[in-house]
Amino acid sequence: MSATETLKDAATYAALRTKLAWLTRQVHTHGETVTKLAADIDDTAEQMLDAAETMKALAVDDATTSEFADAALAMTGVKDAAGAYTSAADSAAAAAADAKATTESDHGGIAEAVETSSVDMAHASFYAQQ
Repeated sequence: MSATETLKDAATYAALRTKLAWLTRQVHTHGETVTKLAADIDDTAEQMLDAAETMKALAVDDATTSEFADAALAMTGVKDAAGAYTSAADSAAAAAADAKATTESDHGGIAEAVETSSVDMAHASFYAQQ
């Protein structure tokens, strides 16, 4: 289920609130996963650089030493990209939380009134503004 499908299907206040909460959790969880992977990749990149330096000191051929250094450089790029993703994920999670809070503040009183009313609501078309 994509985020677009999730929000498109939110036909009611309660569904929208639920889906925004779900989206916030998803983005936050994925951001945490990426952050952990970035830390692991960074550790591996440091080990690769250390190995390249050790190989260089032991007079291992330049091609092999360079391969390790290049791999470490690529890993560092992945770590940097993961940092950008995490920052964007944090912003997206905050935006989803804000949207949920706005929905609750704009419509919460209405939803509460509907839920506690002893009178059934009319069809939605009755409430349409024209």
